[in-house]
Amino acid sequence: MELLRIIAMAMVVMVHSDFWALGEPSRDLCSHEMLKAAGQYFAESFAIVCVNCFIFISGWFSIRQSVRGFSNLLFQIVFYNLLLYFSFVALGLTDFSPRGFLSHCNFLAYWFLTAYIALYLVSPILNTFIDHAARPVARNTVLAFTLLDVALGWYQDYLHFIGGYTLLHFMVIYLIARYIRVHGGKLFTMNKAWDLLIYLVISVLTPVVVIVSFHAAPSLWHRCGKLFLYNSPLVMISSVYFCLFFTKLNLRSKMINFVGASSFAVYLIHADELISVGYMRDFCNRMFAGHDIWYFSLVMAMMIVALFVAAVILDQPRKWLWNRIQKRFLKENGNTIH
Repeated sequence: MELLRIIAMAMVVMVHSDFWALGEPSRDLCSHEMLKAAGQYFAESFAIVCVNCFIFISGWFSIRQSVRGFSNLLFQIVFYNLLLYFSFVALGLTDFSPRGFLSHCNFLAYWFLTAYIALYLVSPILNTFIDHAARPVARNTVLAFTLLDVALGWYQDYLHFIGGYTLLHFMVIYLIARYIRVHGGKLFTMNKAWDLLIYLVISVLTPVVVIVSFHAAPSLWHRCGKLFLYNSPLVMISSVYFCLFFTKLNLRSKMINFVGASSFAVYLIHADELISVGYMRDFCNRMFAGHDIWYFSLVMAMMIVALFVAAVILDQPRKWLWNRIQKRFLKENGNTIH
């Protein structure tokens, strides 16, 4: 699953360098540069499963609360938050001010971090329910929550799922993954080739539908952006089967495990406001406007590789420091807390 973690994080960067940085393709872009617009749609369609995959992984293995685990999560966030801020100050890229420092330290302003920390806190309730409920009760409950997420929380969003950018949606994905792991079912035990095929078919057909609707049904085209929300039914199905494909792979690699351990650092680095808003968004827009889609894609791929290299390098002193901290402070009855 570490390979899935790496790929999902690369997809996060893709999503941030696509619709987040560039915006959804405009009518003008679709009319005059359809190849670029199609490139955006296809990239978003293949990558939008990213966040759901991370929550699926958490549900698959189940979050086990511990002082050490929660402290490690917060330490990673604070470490990169402070490292990036003071690096920008030292390089003269931003001016130090108490207000700016305190504002930058408010990591809860990042929706994913807030929702994931909240999921971490409520995970024991979700684990207890799935692990101890009778299979029919667990199945019906997960199905009901999924239908609420999709039927009332997606297209019209009567329940304020906000396109999947909330704890509620994270809980649904977590419950789905946990249910599949504990109770299984015929729909989830197909050959991994079918799992991958389902993901590929949905990922290809979604942008095709959007592009066709632009030409054949312009009145419906502007609503197609909802197909790329995290709680879109197609995205949820695609996410589940993409993840299931990796659960059935028998792959062991020390290198993959090593890189996968620093995947979260990739997010913390590139999503930091000083980088994402200050540089990444502008860089992506300049590359997209000044070059064809193939050159832009190559540059984005190189950026993803560079981010992973930087994250792996910077994560080594972070790991070293964390090991010293936990050995010194996180002890209970003479033993390190696990």
